[in-house]
Amino acid sequence: MSPKDIVAGVSQLTQTKLMPTVPKKWSPQFHFGLQAYGLKAFQSATSNARQVVVNANTAARKSERLLANSKLADHFGEVFDALGLIKPASFVNIDHSDMNRLVALVGAVQTRKGRAVPCLVETTYSDHLPAQGSARSTPRTNALRQMRAKERRTTSFTGHYIDALQTFAERLGFWPKLVFDRGFGNESLVTHLTAEGCTFYIRLKGGRFVHLDGQRIATKALAQTDATAELFGLTLRIVRSPKNRRAKEPWYILTNDQNSSRDKVVRIYYHRFEIEETFRDMKHIWELKRTRLNKPNSLKVIMWLVSIGIGLLYLVAKPTKHVGCFHSKKQISWLRQAYEQLQQATNLLLWGQG
Repeated sequence: MSPKDIVAGVSQLTQTKLMPTVPKKWSPQFHFGLQAYGLKAFQSATSNARQVVVNANTAARKSERLLANSKLADHFGEVFDALGLIKPASFVNIDHSDMNRLVALVGAVQTRKGRAVPCLVETTYSDHLPAQGSARSTPRTNALRQMRAKERRTTSFTGHYIDALQTFAERLGFWPKLVFDRGFGNESLVTHLTAEGCTFYIRLKGGRFVHLDGQRIATKALAQTDATAELFGLTLRIVRSPKNRRAKEPWYILTNDQNSSRDKVVRIYYHRFEIEETFRDMKHIWELKRTRLNKPNSLKVIMWLVSIGIGLLYLVAKPTKHVGCFHSKKQISWLRQAYEQLQQATNLLLWGQG
């Protein structure tokens, strides 16, 4: 697909799929935001705005209003849904990503093509802030710590992401199948998802204790590669992956999926790593590693716009798994290629080259 085809496809989908879902009062903000943040690398909030709006003062005001618009941030999920990428049978990878002292909970639908497409974004203050008075403490981290303490008085970190997942399901009208890394296997989440009838796959640490045949045993000591055990008072399944030369230890996958074969459960979890690759691309292609934002809503707006941009590129690029290049051992992800083609088209337009 040529760079011009990428631009034409993104433009058509934006106008036909996305814009009709945005309330008219927010249409200018959304269109500006997609151009400034969703489809180009991040420099700074105001620098990106000035690349779209000529007048510097106007650009700064537009950026401030957009990043402060919490209602639009909450509406972005419905805008994304217009792309039709999430189905009841979809597998959605869930993980956290640290963004310079803020943290984002991201859900990304598996594509089985190397990169997952983000479809859920919720943000909060990081739990990993330097202690006040320490060598790494700054006025910014001190202010973030104060705001975090205020937020945690009403909602714990675990409660925050459970609420986000519940809102996600209510937005869709169904629970897709959720795939989690280690760190999510706590009682509050497992019991909530079970009560909701959501199918989940959570990697456990090898030292996690479960009950099997009346005995308390660590998951790494389970003799079976596919065992039924009790955890949090629930009867669940633990699937152990085969040994792999590249893995330091097998995966221990906790699930309430009683129907899929062991091999299928392992394959489902294997594609969880697509979200790690997507995080890497968001931080290095879209340069979100540069963000030094002070408010979770500002990060939420920018990450949603990037997520919508990725969804557009996925639909337009119609990728296979990877793109070949001159060196046979090197491969380019479909996401990087589509993004670079989009930038090429911008340069062609700027310099008038064909």
